[in-house]
Amino acid sequence: MDIFIEQLIKKKPGPLDYLICIGIIIAGVFLVFLSVLFLLPLAILVLAGVCYGAYYLIRSRSLEFEYSVTNGDITIDKIIAKQKRKRVISVDAHAVEEMGKYNPQKHRAKAYGKRIVVSETQDGNQAWYFCARQPEMGNVLVVFSPDERTLNAIRPFLPRQVAKDAFGRY
Repeated sequence: MDIFIEQLIKKKPGPLDYLICIGIIIAGVFLVFLSVLFLLPLAILVLAGVCYGAYYLIRSRSLEFEYSVTNGDITIDKIIAKQKRKRVISVDAHAVEEMGKYNPQKHRAKAYGKRIVVSETQDGNQAWYFCARQPEMGNVLVVFSPDERTLNAIRPFLPRQVAKDAFGRY
């Protein structure tokens, strides 16, 4: 029987997202002010360009993550502003070396080739993690926020010891 599960997670905006939005607005106001002072005939065009650019940049901070599990293949995509999709990572569940509830203190000192945070919050609260070895990225730590359905779809394809460590009994 084939297994196919999809889950969509919306990233909650954090303090950094708000600071970036405020910075974009301040930079936009500053550019419009400079254009009024030095380029008065083109000020309307600059205003229109700045408004469009600010809208585009602020809207691109709206992120969603899609987790797909298809017969042991875990695929995570990033959806930007509900328009653009970008593949973040694709891993075979058999290649997962470690999995469990995410504890930032435990992973702070460890060296990874790449750390990928695709959870609801940037700090990984109430999230899970898995470590896998990828040919192009090396040892990868992925922090994600799966629901019970997604975890149950991943579980049968994990190596036995990894599943036992992550979920208790196998």
